[in-house]
Formats: sequence, C-alpha cells, structure tokens
Amino acid sequence: MSGQRPLSRFAFIEEVMTAEFMQLVRILDHITVDFQLPDHSDVNQARYPWSVGLLSSPSLYAARMWEYPFAILSAELQPGMKCVDVGCGMTAFTIYLKDVAECEVVGVDPDMFRSGIKYKGHGVSLEFIKKTGLKIIRASMEKIPLPPNSFDRVFCLSVMEHLPSDIAKRGMQEIARILKPGGRAIITVDVNMFSEISRPLDLIWDSGLSPLGEVDLRWPFRRFGMFCDGKQPADVFGMTLVKDDYSVETTYTEVKGTAPLADAYLVPTLRKENLLISRWHYRLQALWNRLPNIFRMAIERIGVKGILQRILSGNGT
Repeated sequence: MSGQRPLSRFAFIEEVMTAEFMQLVRILDHITVDFQLPDHSDVNQARYPWSVGLLSSPSLYAARMWEYPFAILSAELQPGMKCVDVGCGMTAFTIYLKDVAECEVVGVDPDMFRSGIKYKGHGVSLEFIKKTGLKIIRASMEKIPLPPNSFDRVFCLSVMEHLPSDIAKRGMQEIARILKPGGRAIITVDVNMFSEISRPLDLIWDSGLSPLGEVDLRWPFRRFGMFCDGKQPADVFGMTLVKDDYSVETTYTEVKGTAPLADAYLVPTLRKENLLISRWHYRLQALWNRLPNIFRMAIERIGVKGILQRILSGNGT
C-alpha cells in the first residue's frame, strides 16, 4: 500500500478522488455494469452529492467508493489467497476478489432467495451465484460454518452497524476464529457523531484482534455523507486488524507449574456473560431511550426506574 496512511482511519472524500482509489473504483464500476448489479443512483444523489457524475448506471453505493479500495489496498491481496466476505450481499467487491484479485473466495450471507433483487441488493439470489460463479454459503454472522484458522483475509464491510450489539460482538469473535494467525481482517463501519450506532474500538476489543499499524481516530473536517435528519450514520471508519499468534495466562491466582494458557485472540471470549440478559439490556435500553421525557419523569417519581436500572445493569432477578 502506497504512502504512510494509517491502516485504520476515517473515510475522506479527498482520498476517494485520488488516482489510486479512482483506478479501483473504475474497475468496480465496470463490474457493477457488466453484472447489472443493484442501482444506487437515487440514494447517491441524495446522500453523496459529491459522487454524482463519477459512476455509470447502475451505480454502486457511493460510500463503497472509499470502502472497497480501502479494503483492497489494506489487504495487500495476492493470487490464491483464501478470503471470506462476511455479509457479502450482491456486490462488485466479492466479484473483484474472485475475478480480478484471483483469490479463493467464500461469501457468507444469512438471506438467500431464488432470483431478483431485494432492496438495494440485500441478501443473495441463486441467480446471482450462478451468474458470477461465486461460492456463497447461507449463514448468520454469529455462527459461521467455516473451519478455524483457515483464511488469509476476512472482510466485513458496512455490516456491523446494522446488528444488535450482542450479535455484532459474536460476529467479531467468529471473524477472529476463522482467520489464520498472521491473517488480516478488514472491517468498515458507519459511524455518526450524535449516535452510538457503532463503536469501532469496542468491536476491536470484542474480536481479540490487534490493529495493524497506526490507528487514526481524528474525525475528518468534512462529513462523508448527508442524511436529511442529520442523525443517521454518514461517516465511515475502516479498520485493518491482524491475528497475533501468541498465548497469555488466563488465571489471576498463583498456581504451581504452568498456568492455563489461551490464544490471545480468545481472551475477550473468556468474559462470562448471560446472553439473555445482554439481549434484554439492548432492548430495554432502546425502549427507555424512546420514551418521551414526561414519561421518564413519571417513572422516576414512582421508583420504577431503579428496577429498570437493576435489570439493565444485569443485576435484576
């Protein structure tokens, strides 16, 4: 990868316009047209006005004009590499990995159907699989039916922000599990200054993987995308993570001989959590946040908030 750009950083409009990125965008644009993939022209004009005139029709989603080149360049792909695209959908990126980068590619998506296009290409049709020759398996992120330590590169682009926190956490752990030691995981997530739809550093911790090289957490001066309510995720953060091959002790008490060891990437999975409580925490917190202030004040007066807080903290019975 050219230059000294941090391998984990925010998306910049200016970077999209560089010759390095635009060369890849043109290839992906041709793939989108050749395979008649879902058209995002309407949403691009509304959300990414800077992209107008840069893409053919049908158009790939303009945010991918940064995400796909970022992922391709950060991965430093070589022919024959074994790659997984988690939450692949029907996109030019998975086709690029197979036909241009000449990698061995597996796509993973939970939604599979016979033919046609669902909203903006969500899910994968059997018709698309036949046309592209891709190997795509139907599976949820929290349980990927692929062997551990078996892939050189794992990609998950603009998926995590759409998932409940417990599913995203489990998905990051699955990405780490199937990645080879020394392999790279390339993750992109949508973020917003005014909401916590995704928290990149939490995702890194949940994976047990390590950032490769520097991490630049500085927000760009200009917003990457635009949404009418100003609250939807319209910035993008990309992460390049690596699976370190070393072990750590897992006990805090003195032992005779060698203490129990675990691979370093497994350490976050050792935290004991009740997944049922985790799911209820997510749902109740979302419900509480949606309540009008007048109802919150009434609940506080009658003392119910204390009960809710106990449940949300995981101490309820």
